[in-house]
Amino acid sequence: MAFKRLSRIPRYEHLPRLGCFSRRWIGWAALVLNFWAGVAAAQGPSLSPATPEAVSPVGNAQPGQVLPLEPLAPPMPQMAPAERQLVADVRITGNAVTKDYQIQKHIQTRQDREFDPELVQADVRRLLSTGLFRDVRTYTKQSPAGVIVTYEVLERPRVRYVRHLGNRGMSEKKLNKEHGIKVGDPINVYTTEEGRRKIEELYHRGGYPNAHVSILEGDKQGDKGVVYLINEGQIERISKVEFEGNTIASDERLKTQIESKPGVLWYFFGGKVDREKIDADVEKLTAYYRSLGYFRARIGRELVFDDSGKWLTLKFVIDEGPRYVVRNVSLEGNTKFASEPLLGFLQMKSGAYFDQADMNKDINTLIDLYGSQGYVFADVQADPRFLEEPGQLDLIYRVREGQVFTVGDVNVKIAGEFPHTRDTVVLNRLDLRPGDIIDSRKMRDAERRLKASQLFNTNPQEGEVPRVTVRPPDLDAISQMAVRGQTPDTPLVPQSNPYLATGAQPTAYRAEASPVVAPPTPQLPPGATPPPAMNAPSVYSWNGPVQTAVPAPPAPQYAPATYR
Repeated sequence: MAFKRLSRIPRYEHLPRLGCFSRRWIGWAALVLNFWAGVAAAQGPSLSPATPEAVSPVGNAQPGQVLPLEPLAPPMPQMAPAERQLVADVRITGNAVTKDYQIQKHIQTRQDREFDPELVQADVRRLLSTGLFRDVRTYTKQSPAGVIVTYEVLERPRVRYVRHLGNRGMSEKKLNKEHGIKVGDPINVYTTEEGRRKIEELYHRGGYPNAHVSILEGDKQGDKGVVYLINEGQIERISKVEFEGNTIASDERLKTQIESKPGVLWYFFGGKVDREKIDADVEKLTAYYRSLGYFRARIGRELVFDDSGKWLTLKFVIDEGPRYVVRNVSLEGNTKFASEPLLGFLQMKSGAYFDQADMNKDINTLIDLYGSQGYVFADVQADPRFLEEPGQLDLIYRVREGQVFTVGDVNVKIAGEFPHTRDTVVLNRLDLRPGDIIDSRKMRDAERRLKASQLFNTNPQEGEVPRVTVRPPDLDAISQMAVRGQTPDTPLVPQSNPYLATGAQPTAYRAEASPVVAPPTPQLPPGATPPPAMNAPSVYSWNGPVQTAVPAPPAPQYAPATYR
């Protein structure tokens, strides 16, 4: 045993002699250290005896007593991840009329895919939203290949026939087109009630104001079809229309504002009584009188039938009231142009009767005046203010000028099935080029030339017509724009062009903000006298500068120039 123990002593022949100790003694020391290290690892960590000063009494422990350590809590067991289950099969049961492919197109759970309970619930909601089923139930079954998902559907009864009883003034084809219920559709109480309401409204519009429709079949359990019972009543027609109390407009002029009129030869092409249309005509007449300045006008109507009850005399009773006069016309918010030249372009003058048509023309005139100077996004709103004196008002135009915009990138977009027109064909018909101040009048002229070229669609019902649009840049693009002369390395207009015209339009303009570039301060030689400060006008008009009381700015401080 001694020989064997000595044979296990590690050899350290590569170490030189260290004083009186040989390499064999170093091997013995290493063996002892390895032995005690193994014992310490087997017994676990231990505490050395603590002194009374190092341990404080806790609970019932006496001073100087060392309490044993509490055992550590066992580590939490690691949960194995849930195994992914595949869908082995998808089955559909309970459908007697509905085909399997009609149900499968609403189901997203597929075979050989991962099973997802939330996806199964979503399939149930989609099936119920079709209206073909009263209820949908799902069942799952485990199998060696995976999960078998079964959808059990409870079908609604289907419509086997659609009938209308009592209809003499309306054909079957017209009624079927109105409610839209067809043979083979599921019987639904809400759909049947909606069809009854549509048929009743159709009769009311067609001159049967007393028509009533009821449901015989289609709203009860066990019904196999939909049957409507119609009580049409008597048809009513308009024989003539009269006006009473009108002084500003003739009867013929007021008839152009309404839709309730006698038919051609009384029996053909209209002339049927529609109560909703008559109420709408009252609103139209009221709006017409208010557009002429009669803000207190009141309109009433009288329905007078003859002895037979078939012919109606429609009479509109009008109380016009006073007509309002414009006492004063003014502008608010205009800072770039003076008010007097702008007011000279307006048709609404002080002392004239209020007319909404003239007011709308004045709004368009102001927008065009600003748009011709580059303010393409200028906004003008009219604000009539009624005064305490009856029959008078002040008309104020609120102006939001905005900024001057210049043409940035010109983007041409030609849409169609096989577009082959070149961009130059469109650009040749434009008067605006990059760098020009945008003029709204030139934009309208460009649209007119594009429509007259017969190269593009001009019928709005067939598609988009040629149009020119202006799109302002983003705020980020404006903030990144540099003033020329300060940072010449940064371009004035960003190089990126994310603004492309949408829709089938032949061209679109991208407008970029035109910052006000301050001229550089002149550098005078040492000892030179600066020129006197000038009171330059800050308000301009089309007739030239307008001198206004603007305080003179302080004289600039000139620093001595350095010449090299």
